[in-house]
Amino acid sequence: MGYLALTIFLAFLGGFFLHKLRIPGGMMLGSVLTVAVLNINTDFVHIPSEFRFVAQCIAGAYIGMSVKRENFPRMKYLIRPILTLLAGLFVTNLVVGVLIYLTSPLDLLTSFLSAVPGGISDTPLIAADLGADAAKVTVLQFVRLVSGLAVVPLLIRYEPRESAVKEKPSLIEKKVSPFGSVKLWSALFVAFLAGYLGDILGVPAGTLIFAMISVVILKILKLEVMFPMWFKRMAQLFSGAYIGSHFSYQDFADLKLLILPALIMVALNILTCYLIGHFLARRYELPLSQAILSSSPAGASDMALIASDLGVSGSDVAMIQIARLIGAVSVFPQIFYLISKFLG
Repeated sequence: MGYLALTIFLAFLGGFFLHKLRIPGGMMLGSVLTVAVLNINTDFVHIPSEFRFVAQCIAGAYIGMSVKRENFPRMKYLIRPILTLLAGLFVTNLVVGVLIYLTSPLDLLTSFLSAVPGGISDTPLIAADLGADAAKVTVLQFVRLVSGLAVVPLLIRYEPRESAVKEKPSLIEKKVSPFGSVKLWSALFVAFLAGYLGDILGVPAGTLIFAMISVVILKILKLEVMFPMWFKRMAQLFSGAYIGSHFSYQDFADLKLLILPALIMVALNILTCYLIGHFLARRYELPLSQAILSSSPAGASDMALIASDLGVSGSDVAMIQIARLIGAVSVFPQIFYLISKFLG
């Protein structure tokens, strides 16, 4: 128990350091790197499997809580763009996954999951749940996230500015208690029950998916849940510590083999973002800048913040990105798991 507490404490320090450096996904990446280094150089690292369950429930609840009830009426106008976006991203995921498989020593399932347009906190957890190499998935997911944050705003910069729809920034933010609220803890309780149900039913990645869906249902039932920032950080910390504990010296030695797959993934993701963005703008008459940001391989909250900085409608970008995240996390891994099983 003492070693576990020490490992989590050191993981927190590593994650907090990268978070303070404003590195995207810093808390999770820092905890992964810290525990991975400890695991390679010492023999006291042991993260129990129960951490995966806890991390999956928290990550699923967090995704569900990111859906805002006041944005539901807008969904009827965005459903067709979202479905088109998901179809385009699935085809891209399929192509990139096959190319990663052909250019690296990764197995087919790990290759597919490395390219899933989900989140850096949840996709590696799903990979671990499905039996893929979560450490390699984490590395390539981080590359996908950083490339989206770095390159996509550059695509917007060279588009005509009249395509952007300006949105007034919100000056009033709801204050959230640092210890949460009764609604938060109630939603967490429901998420853990739903996650346990998904686990015992044997649904692939069922823990995270059921936890996420349960919180979305609570939102639909008008139980608005706000969460303090430590909630997201704790999910990233637990996820990172669990994944880092499975990182071996051989995994470290194999990182050089991921350079070419990473370059392929970045190039195709950025190209897809640009092409899908232009298609959404033409087909559904969305502002071009908004369409490109909505198609980004980076995170929902990150793209919404960048959108507001660029004078683009951040709420629509956030809604499309959240729908993209939920669809990618819920559906894509299941399909790729079945494809991998079918192909042996």
